[in-house]
Amino acid sequence: MKKKLTALLLAGAMALSLAACGSSSAPKPAADSGSEESAAATEPSGVVTVYVAHNADQYNTVIQEFQELYDIEVLAVSLGGGDALQRVAAEAENPQCDVVWGPTTDSLEAYKDYFQPFESSYADAIPQSINDPDHLWTAESQQPSVLMYNKDLVSEDNVPKTWEDLLDPQWEGKIASANPGSSSSAYTILCTAIMSTSKNKNYDEGWAYVEKLAKNIIISGGSSSVYKGVADGEYPLGLTLEQLAYVYVSADPEKTGMVYLENGTSNAPDGFAMVKDCPNPENAKIFMDFLLSKECQQIMSDQFGRRTVRTDVDQPAGLPSLEEIGCIDYDFEWAGNKADVVSRWDEIAVNVISAG
Repeated sequence: MKKKLTALLLAGAMALSLAACGSSSAPKPAADSGSEESAAATEPSGVVTVYVAHNADQYNTVIQEFQELYDIEVLAVSLGGGDALQRVAAEAENPQCDVVWGPTTDSLEAYKDYFQPFESSYADAIPQSINDPDHLWTAESQQPSVLMYNKDLVSEDNVPKTWEDLLDPQWEGKIASANPGSSSSAYTILCTAIMSTSKNKNYDEGWAYVEKLAKNIIISGGSSSVYKGVADGEYPLGLTLEQLAYVYVSADPEKTGMVYLENGTSNAPDGFAMVKDCPNPENAKIFMDFLLSKECQQIMSDQFGRRTVRTDVDQPAGLPSLEEIGCIDYDFEWAGNKADVVSRWDEIAVNVISAG
């Protein structure tokens, strides 16, 4: 069987790079422990094109494991979650992608008209409450929001603990965030800030808070520039998601840390979806099923600190339970109105926010 790994990477403008390697073993079924069987009824081959909003280490690891099992070439295009979804929408008349993988589920919800149903063969191992009831998108990992900080730039007794603490003038231009319009993680964090600081469902108080917070925000670029920038000492603070920060915090806890803001941490999972009328639907199903396999979910938990969505896979060591964190009741229906939320954010950003 051939193992092929093709990565098409975007950095500003699209830059495409391909890599391939080969071996001569026969294709094998999915390697879940127990009696779980592959979703593929016959030996699969061909290609699957994936727009992916994870960092390269994570998606390359998954693709390599997948291609140990299947003679399917994975064409992975690296994009921000928001950018990936906008591209799917732009290509709706002539889809170029099979699977969009990695945006947070509130962003996937906003684009569900561009997806087709998929129900995993592992559905019984995953709480259905975190998935779309119509199976148009599927949760992949749970994602608490965090504030990441650089310990050389912020003393432990000065680390903000609440959303209100972030309004302190000392943090002007020092809190990194990605652009909510192009980054699904930044969009989730924006919605979390609004929901956490509002008492009413019209969220007017939350928007008033965001207008104040914007004075202290600096748009750093993509989501990776937030956690990397904090780790490198470019920014004292960064608003990001747990699994993005944890890779750095666990690797060098003397240099970086992260906190769950006491009055508002959300858990909006990230996920994936199959594009409507995609070119390779059968291969897309096989790839998406693999993302939920015990093998893949355990790798992502053990190597990258990603909280699994499966009830039969161990959560990452060293992380507090979701019960300890105390996440807010995230309003997915409101967050699904992404175009309206981003438009209002853009108005604030033009007038207030710093540009990095």
